[in-house]
Amino acid sequence: MKKLFVIAAAVSLAACAHQDKVVSVTKEHASPVYETCMKEYQRTMTEEMARERCAEKLKKGYESATKD
Repeated sequence: MKKLFVIAAAVSLAACAHQDKVVSVTKEHASPVYETCMKEYQRTMTEEMARERCAEKLKKGYESATKD
């Protein structure tokens, strides 16, 4: 959960620069993507590893959403 909080904080800070796009993506996609990812990865790996992978997945999604 710490990593999710850090990602949420980073997204919030970046929202100033890309407010409309980031806020929309975050609200609609971040939480469901993370939850689905955790369910999928927890089947094959430890919870800690699943958290790391899912956090990375959200980070990549954020980066692709904020590319110009």
